[in-house]
Amino acid sequence: MKSIFILLIYFAAGTWTGLQAVDTSLEPPTSWKYPPEMPGARVETYRQVGEVKLNAYIFEPKGHTAADRRPAVVFFFGGGWNGGTPGQFLPQALYLAERGMVAIPVDYRVKSRHQVFPQDCLRDAKAAIRWVRANADRLGIDSERIVASGGSAGGHLAAAVALVPGFEDGDHLSVNSMPNALVLYNPAVVLSAVEGRPDLLAEEKRKDIRERMNGRPQEIEPYHFVRSGLPPSLILQGKDDQAVPFPTVELFQKAMVAAGNQCTLKSYEGQPHGFFNPGRGEGKPRAEATRHFHLTMAEADSFLTSLGYLPPKSILESFDAGFDPGHFTTPIPNKNTEVRNGALWTHGNSGGKYPPMVYLPVAGKDITISFRYRHLGEEGWLWFFVDGDDGFGSIDHMLRVKLLRQGVQLEVDSHSLDAGHSMRQKSDRPADPVSKAYRLNEFLPLHNVDLSSKQWHDVKLVFQGETVTISVDGLVWTETLSRPAFDSAKRKLLWMQNGGEEGIELDDIRVDPTQ
Repeated sequence: MKSIFILLIYFAAGTWTGLQAVDTSLEPPTSWKYPPEMPGARVETYRQVGEVKLNAYIFEPKGHTAADRRPAVVFFFGGGWNGGTPGQFLPQALYLAERGMVAIPVDYRVKSRHQVFPQDCLRDAKAAIRWVRANADRLGIDSERIVASGGSAGGHLAAAVALVPGFEDGDHLSVNSMPNALVLYNPAVVLSAVEGRPDLLAEEKRKDIRERMNGRPQEIEPYHFVRSGLPPSLILQGKDDQAVPFPTVELFQKAMVAAGNQCTLKSYEGQPHGFFNPGRGEGKPRAEATRHFHLTMAEADSFLTSLGYLPPKSILESFDAGFDPGHFTTPIPNKNTEVRNGALWTHGNSGGKYPPMVYLPVAGKDITISFRYRHLGEEGWLWFFVDGDDGFGSIDHMLRVKLLRQGVQLEVDSHSLDAGHSMRQKSDRPADPVSKAYRLNEFLPLHNVDLSSKQWHDVKLVFQGETVTISVDGLVWTETLSRPAFDSAKRKLLWMQNGGEEGIELDDIRVDPTQ
């Protein structure tokens, strides 16, 4: 964990610069310069075009050997196919190497340095995936668990490697360049006009893209090549992105799902282009960029864990002096929530669409979740959610544990294509626009338990396969959660409470792989 600890120190200080502190008012962070400074990387040349050598910067997990069969992730930097540096993804590479992957930011030719078009960038990107797969045994990599990732133009390349046919030249041409999964940060996936959607790209932007693409954008446009059988994908996108408009990514994601692919889009309100890069800007924008680095890495971690590429991540939150609010999706403190007296205090009532709530990203299938809570007032309740994929292309609440004052009740949420289903949530709630399925609520019997006291209550859930064992203050129940189309991977935890002004306290939150 040493390198992650170093990263967190620099993030907290607001001086992330490739592990060096500099005056960012005078020059940009060194990790974004070219050639990049990549501390801890082993450098190899994956391709040579004429006199140009293209490097792969290899970050390995501690103790990694050639005998291992680790998953790998290949990062492609952004920069409009005109510039940029592999150092952009140094923080992500260090994080994933700590978690157990071989992380490889790579160079590729760009217009400003090599006078090439994006078609040539794609040739390099495909060569990079082929090189990693061809050298998998030597590098200690599982050739069937290779992830392509990137941001902006690099996100385009990562997507295009999987979707766009052709553009294969150089070495290892007998090796498949198709990655096994995609993690895309604000990717440029729509490059030309789309029939019936004149709102997607302004004519000025389309003209600019045509010029960059040598007049042929559609030949390397990921949206143009959406089909079935593509790798599972995660897209991380700011909703206020002016460079890659959010509707273009939304259209791509819906097309992927409609074609039968697993493609999850995570959107971030008010976030601009490149919002996931830590240490960008000054003041509040810089702090927000660093926070969104943590949030997007938590989503990527959860996605890769659900694929079996990473082991489930243990979480312990005790809200003592070392508490890191960056672990939560919910900004802390906020209007309803703060840390005080060594516990998470959350208060308020259900006055709007939703009651006050707190999100914590998790990852895994067989996991054990525990925490303590207590009411500080006479009224109120605490609902505890575990989110999972219900098989209809939506991340949804797989399980609600309702900790009511008079007992414990479980509820399973899912979807059905049957509009007349007896468990349909609301008769007037429309179907999901992508899957065309309707939301269901299945209520399990109430277990009578007296939870009316203001004392601490101990809660524990143990997930093992399709079985969940629930323990509240030593009382134990077991339920089977087998439901059609459910994927048992967990994505996040959510506490939703109605605690009034006095509120509810949470403490000692722990998530571990089930033993």
